[in-house]
Amino acid sequence: MAESREDQPPEHDVFYDGPEPEPPPDAGSAGAAADVLVNALLEAGPEAADHLLKAAQELLLAAKAVVDAGERVVEGHRSGARSESDGGETSEPRVRRIDLA
Repeated sequence: MAESREDQPPEHDVFYDGPEPEPPPDAGSAGAAADVLVNALLEAGPEAADHLLKAAQELLLAAKAVVDAGERVVEGHRSGARSESDGGETSEPRVRRIDLA
């Protein structure tokens, strides 16, 4: 006798027949991971902590440089918009014709 559809396991995606994804970890495991990290850092010694702090400082300085560059670009766009609204001509036209023929 043939199996009914209810007796069969749920169907998987026909294009991906890999294992089911694991559920995300609960909030308690994040605290445990942080504890492991802190303990490893303490066991590594002050040199490792100093190195980690310097690396974090460099990362923050790089992020600051990116934000500052973005602010300069935005300010450049704002100053271009202000000069047009004042009736002043900019050195470069904002619209450029493209010949399609």
